[in-house]
Amino acid sequence: MSVRRWATAAAAVVVLALIAVLAVHLTHPSRPVADGYKGHPASPTPTTSSPATPTPGSVAAAPSGSVAPTGVDDGSHPTWDPAAGEPAGAGQEPKVPNGEGTEPYRLPSTSPREPALTEVPAAAVGDHELVAGFPDHVVPVPDGSEVQSSSVSPQGQRVVVGLHVLSDDDPQELLDFYARRCEDLGWPVTRTPAPDGAPRMQCGFGPDSLTVTAPTLPTGRVGLSASGAFVVDAG
Repeated sequence: MSVRRWATAAAAVVVLALIAVLAVHLTHPSRPVADGYKGHPASPTPTTSSPATPTPGSVAAAPSGSVAPTGVDDGSHPTWDPAAGEPAGAGQEPKVPNGEGTEPYRLPSTSPREPALTEVPAAAVGDHELVAGFPDHVVPVPDGSEVQSSSVSPQGQRVVVGLHVLSDDDPQELLDFYARRCEDLGWPVTRTPAPDGAPRMQCGFGPDSLTVTAPTLPTGRVGLSASGAFVVDAG
């Protein structure tokens, strides 16, 4: 009789224990374990380190992401201390020695240019002749040519002249004649055709200029025209 009571009591205890376990499981369900799960990694052990002491003459490295301290040579700062003054020899002009036996380079000397005009002529216009005061030393008349008209027009210290002649010479020979005169004066000469295709020569220097065109007329003769503008240089 006592054995049956003990067995009944033990069975009741087991049932109560199962009920308690089931209640805990329902209240806190467990999470599924993922495949390959090996547990949480161990937390790193905190370490402490003291900053390295830079040796004399060295510069401590700046932490990543920080700005380099002032005075660190990053290629954009002077390698000398501005407070200490400029480096030795900084204010001296560099000297390049000439090669042995060579002379310093000098620009070639040029002859002084003859002024086109030294005085202002009177205004004049003439037919079949050169007017008085016409600067024929600058705008000469080719040999064998026939003067058709000439003019001189002062505009203050600037003088404009014009000349028209007829010639039987070759147009290029006539331009050569004037080109030689320009070269004697030290004036650069250029040759480019006029807009109508006629042979043309231009020369001048500074404020002085001369243009000569030599078109061939229907008659076969050359109708040469020269126009110049010169500034009076009284010296």
